[in-house]
Amino acid sequence: MKRILRYGNYVSLILILAGAGLWLAYGLGAFAGQAGLALLLLGAAVLAAYIAVHFSRFKTRNARLNFLFASNLAVVVLLIVAIVAAINYLGVKIHTRFDFSSGKAHSLADQSVQVVNGLRKDLEIKAFFSKSNRNQERLRSLLDIYRFHSDRIRATFIDPYLQPELVKEYEIKADGTMVFAYDGRSTRIEDVSEEAITNAIVKVTRQGEKTVYFLQGHGEPATNETGEDGYSEAKSGLEKLSYRVKDLILFQEAAVPSDAAAVVVAGPQKPLLEKELLLLEHYLEKNEGRLLLLLDPGQGAEFKAILARFGLALEDHVVVDADPLSQFMGGNYFMPVVAKYPEHAITKGFGYATMFPLVRGLTRLSPAPTGVSVDFLAATSPNSWGETNYEVEVKTEAITKNPEDKGGPIDIAAAGEIAGEDDKRSRLVVIGDSDFALNKYYFFQANGNFFNNAVSWLAEEKDLIAITPKITAPRTVNLTRSAGRLVFFYTLFILPLLVFAVGIGVWLYRRKL
Repeated sequence: MKRILRYGNYVSLILILAGAGLWLAYGLGAFAGQAGLALLLLGAAVLAAYIAVHFSRFKTRNARLNFLFASNLAVVVLLIVAIVAAINYLGVKIHTRFDFSSGKAHSLADQSVQVVNGLRKDLEIKAFFSKSNRNQERLRSLLDIYRFHSDRIRATFIDPYLQPELVKEYEIKADGTMVFAYDGRSTRIEDVSEEAITNAIVKVTRQGEKTVYFLQGHGEPATNETGEDGYSEAKSGLEKLSYRVKDLILFQEAAVPSDAAAVVVAGPQKPLLEKELLLLEHYLEKNEGRLLLLLDPGQGAEFKAILARFGLALEDHVVVDADPLSQFMGGNYFMPVVAKYPEHAITKGFGYATMFPLVRGLTRLSPAPTGVSVDFLAATSPNSWGETNYEVEVKTEAITKNPEDKGGPIDIAAAGEIAGEDDKRSRLVVIGDSDFALNKYYFFQANGNFFNNAVSWLAEEKDLIAITPKITAPRTVNLTRSAGRLVFFYTLFILPLLVFAVGIGVWLYRRKL
């Protein structure tokens, strides 16, 4: 006890600092905060006892020095408590995260941030994970990042082996199931990934599903074809965003279905019938239509009138791009790679490249129709041109730019909008290539994102227009054989010998002292 009172000033300082930190960090509502308050009061009591025991020292001839020492100690204690309190206050009021990893591996994608920021009610997540489930910590880390962006997310972890009644109530079939509930709707997933969690939030928060129709009957890629030349991945990508995807045989219909959020015409090998074109024109004019045209070189002449309404026309050529970036990214002269995009909702936040195999250009009509707004979305490099004699030059393998060929950069994708009565708007996206969304190219960089964003813009789903979660590529170092030997001998022999020599030198020097 005497030792405690002898060094009571230091003991009280430690107790006060520890107690103030716990109290301010956790508050009185938590056990740690209550313990902190107890330590703070104990520190104050020890300080009072220390002053009482050593009070006589303040009356000696060194009273002035002792008073100054005690005053300085009190000021230091107060300053430290004030600093700790300020740091904790700022930590509570200011929420900031810094992600210095390459590829932002510990941050949410723009799509996820937009989705969680749109929550207007509490989202309940019940995670049925046993203690032995290796994905539990990964999920906790992910949900912490989601909760950083929105305080509407409530997550509860349930051990299915300890609470079988909840397993029965929620009909859980597998360890690692997550149940999302929002405003009376619910869904469940088993995949612990940002993409799966964001898509589950989209699905449970959306008021009903929107339907996207793919035109069929003219040799278009099939949405159920899983081979390289099918559109099954494009269909799956839209379904993950909670769209309902259906095929449309338009010449068998009296009109475009009334529930169509968008109609996709992708690479028709045969021209559409006049009846089908009239139905699409009526859909755009009268029903606030949304149309996505993916027209390869040599196709789509029958869409001239529809494109003209939006002030656009198709170029009759094939784009050749001699830019080194295309070759570096895996493309070739007839597979341009686009890495820079104009500012538009469809391409907002794009940091990846898109590849367009065998693409044609687009151009504006002059004068432009009144009441129409058109924005180009992607263009090839200045080293490109529009080859008008493609078939002949490919056969002779003599691909050259001729005077009649249009020089680059060449616009290959555009989005247009026509404002109508009663705030109705017709929208059109046209791209001079349909191959970029095929299964064999869908996962190249941002190809799938570009397609999904175009559909989401047409359907006016703002929350779904953003880049999907990033994939961090592993970083490796390639060493030559000689460099590998140098690293081996340096770490196992040279560095230990240097440390040993320094130690011997210090020992010899100390012996001379």
